Amino acid sequence: MNLKHKKLIAAITGAAIISGGFVPMLSPLALAAASQSAPAANGQQTAAEVFATEAVITENNGATRRVVVNNTGKQTIAVALEKNIVEQLQQEANKGRQQWLLDPVKVVKANAAKYGFDVKQDSFTLIFKHYNNSAGTGKAYVLVGHGPAFYLVELSQPTGYGNNKIWQITAIKEAKVTEPNKPNKPDVGPGVTGLDYSKVIKWQQAVDAGRELWRLDPIKVAKNEGKNYGFSDKDKFTVIRKVNSSSLSRHGQTDVEVIHNGKKYTMILVKPFGGRDAIWTTYKVTGTAVTPGTPSGEQVLYSTSKYKNWQWNLPKYPQGTGVAAIYNYELQARSFQQQVPQAVLDKLNKVDLTNKVALVAYLGGTSSTNEIGIEKVTLKDNTLTVNVRTKSPKPGAPMTMDYVNPSAHVLVDRSIFETGKAINVTFIDQAGKVLGKMNLSL
Repeated sequence: MNLKHKKLIAAITGAAIISGGFVPMLSPLALAAASQSAPAANGQQTAAEVFATEAVITENNGATRRVVVNNTGKQTIAVALEKNIVEQLQQEANKGRQQWLLDPVKVVKANAAKYGFDVKQDSFTLIFKHYNNSAGTGKAYVLVGHGPAFYLVELSQPTGYGNNKIWQITAIKEAKVTEPNKPNKPDVGPGVTGLDYSKVIKWQQAVDAGRELWRLDPIKVAKNEGKNYGFSDKDKFTVIRKVNSSSLSRHGQTDVEVIHNGKKYTMILVKPFGGRDAIWTTYKVTGTAVTPGTPSGEQVLYSTSKYKNWQWNLPKYPQGTGVAAIYNYELQARSFQQQVPQAVLDKLNKVDLTNKVALVAYLGGTSSTNEIGIEKVTLKDNTLTVNVRTKSPKPGAPMTMDYVNPSAHVLVDRSIFETGKAINVTFIDQAGKVLGKMNLSL
């Protein structure tokens, strides 16, 4: 075996650089002493994303425990990643080999012995995974239960973000967790719009009685409730986003990607109640992605034919014509005050944007005989296209001599912009002219 291949295999099996050298088979506590002078790594930042995160841990004997991550202690290890090594690992994954590198939990298990963990005895639970479009990487945390202690293993995607990019350990910290002795009473506040609470209350009562504890684990919920949508145990279920609160559910939201018959779907799960022992359930399923390597289908989010005969007969649009995506009226009314006319914003003042985003197109100050409308909104991959039509009188026709700001808006589901990836929004008129572009991620 040549040196290059030896080096690659060493990396695949979890070789790490700790304080400048490889430290084999040390316990996490021993590593704490070994790495006190380790250089700063990505993992040395506070893992604030996982504070107050509930984890349902399944032991190897099948027993279920609930813990909540309250804080992190000292960092026991920092791992510096070598660019040439991770690039070789990514090439391996691209060729269909070493596919476990694409799963953060499997990566931690593959490195378990080196860090003093025990795959047969310890628990390994994914509690956070998020793809950061702006940073061009993914971030994940795996909670390891090691005897009475817990450790938070931080991972990143050094070659880019997405389900086809490898994960590598960047740091390990002590985790401070609590284990509730009794189920906490659910906090039944404002609920999730659209859920059948006569059902979810019964499901919560069953969990409170110690039954159906799978409802506390988002992945298990996705697999069980996914059968109602045609999914099966043979499909691949992956958590792509988990937040403590969202516009859909103030108690928590988890997005699970499902690969079914070569197509990708997203199951959006929500917590209908508050409390550490509150259940998860499916809010809805979205997604139209197709088999990798083929163009994805176009999803029509809105369509109308009432503007099909409209024509714009003037040489140009009035000064101040523009577009916008409004997701928070109070916040954006201030920031857009000098751009979007107040008359246009006022029309959205009473619109409920809790779970929606308003796509807005408007004309600058002009005659009320000129009009604007949105006739179609489509989504393809991460590109959202808004087709706009405009109308003006025919040449020589009379025009009303008043001064208004004609506008139109269409509401689309906010969850489209909450996937962790920026959505490219483009407004186009009937002549193919681009009225405006923006990138939006909430």
